[in-house]
Amino acid sequence: MRGAFLCLLLLPVFAYSWDHFQFDVTFFCNVLDRTEYLLKIEWYEKDSSLSKDDLLSNAKNYRPNVGRFSFTQPGAMDGDEMNSSGYEPVAYISHDCTNDKKRVDLVLSITTLCPIGNGCHYRIIKDITNVWGKESVEADDFKQDMGPFPGFP
Repeated sequence: MRGAFLCLLLLPVFAYSWDHFQFDVTFFCNVLDRTEYLLKIEWYEKDSSLSKDDLLSNAKNYRPNVGRFSFTQPGAMDGDEMNSSGYEPVAYISHDCTNDKKRVDLVLSITTLCPIGNGCHYRIIKDITNVWGKESVEADDFKQDMGPFPGFP
């Protein structure tokens, strides 16, 4: 009995805590014959092909004016898969900022990894005019605190 108790004491103890994210995003939509467009965005954390991606944020729907549109979107995760080298954020974007006004999907993979066990703050700037498909981009700015980025509205 004492041996079993001792084995339990030697097992590693894992404490799960939430890692917080903040995405400060500026999109440009430069379609000339419109005043506004539709935009939906949600953030996931990319996992290996063996498991599905994990939700980082709730979906947000916007109807911004064309031109520059900036917003902040928070997110959180409670750990990543084993052998991960860090969180890999992916934005799933649906928008109609296209010349023909058709809704398209854009998957934007951020190559700047967030170390597990830290909060991460991303600055993303992207012209989405007539852009769809899949793209990998580096964050325009990145830090491990939630303080403001210079120049962000």
